[in-house]
Amino acid sequence: MTSRASEQRNPYKGTPPRAWLVVRFKARNGSIEELQLLADTGSPCAFIISNSALIRLRRGLTSTSQSNFGQMRGGWLRVEMPELNVQRKLLGYGNDMVVSTAKKSHPDFEGLVGLPFLRLVEYGGDADSFWVRPLQGSGPQLK
Repeated sequence: MTSRASEQRNPYKGTPPRAWLVVRFKARNGSIEELQLLADTGSPCAFIISNSALIRLRRGLTSTSQSNFGQMRGGWLRVEMPELNVQRKLLGYGNDMVVSTAKKSHPDFEGLVGLPFLRLVEYGGDADSFWVRPLQGSGPQLK
């Protein structure tokens, strides 16, 4: 992760080269955990992480959902990224098969980040890297 504090810019990595982000979550006990997540603009889920990470990080339970990867356990996750003006709970899911598939591209990937999160920031890429920064004119999104 490089660049100024209000922008996260990451070189593509993996095989094939993939866009990714470091997302910070705040657990119930107040600790912060950073996960490297593959960026998937086609995903209707804000986050899909491992079941064990979901258990550690969730702030509340939701119902399960079925997908082509099997059962997905739901939970509210607290995202703590004030440099992007994102400090809020978002619905995420746990599914180890999704994480295993992401890891096939690169072993550092611990799941994926999808469109519900990416709509809260400005994102883009060029030939060398993928980036996110605060939406222009946006204030803190506290919820």
